[in-house]
Amino acid sequence: MARSRRNVRVLLVQDRPPLGLLGDVVEVRPGYAHNFLLPGGVAALVTPDALRRIEKQKKQAVLSRTQRDADLRAAAAQLEGLNLTINEKASEEGHLYGSVGTKEILEALLAREIPVEERQIKLEHPIKELGIFSVPIELGPDTSAQVRVWVVEQDA
Repeated sequence: MARSRRNVRVLLVQDRPPLGLLGDVVEVRPGYAHNFLLPGGVAALVTPDALRRIEKQKKQAVLSRTQRDADLRAAAAQLEGLNLTINEKASEEGHLYGSVGTKEILEALLAREIPVEERQIKLEHPIKELGIFSVPIELGPDTSAQVRVWVVEQDA
């Protein structure tokens, strides 16, 4: 006998990208709803009472998202066009003996008191030579900035 594979409708009581935002009614697999979303307090069953309760929280969430987006845009404006200088030992041909990665870029940003997390630095591959490089910093899903990293030879 085949089991029913029908989806269950639940009301999200927290933002859970990419599933949805607070107040959204989404359809998910029954196991996902009953084993994760409902016990974890991420979702509730869709009832008229739950829909009424979530409306107030939904308005507050929209305000907080708006404020967070404004803060992210301000941080991106602060980062955009920023020049960072990193000193490294290099050969005469300009090849670094080590490499410059997200950790070194993070240290340079923190030295300027710019609060960024290492996971937000989107360096495709470590820098292994002297030069000027454009490094994207992804602050949020729709907010990013480009930082210019100058890798120069360290004075002996």
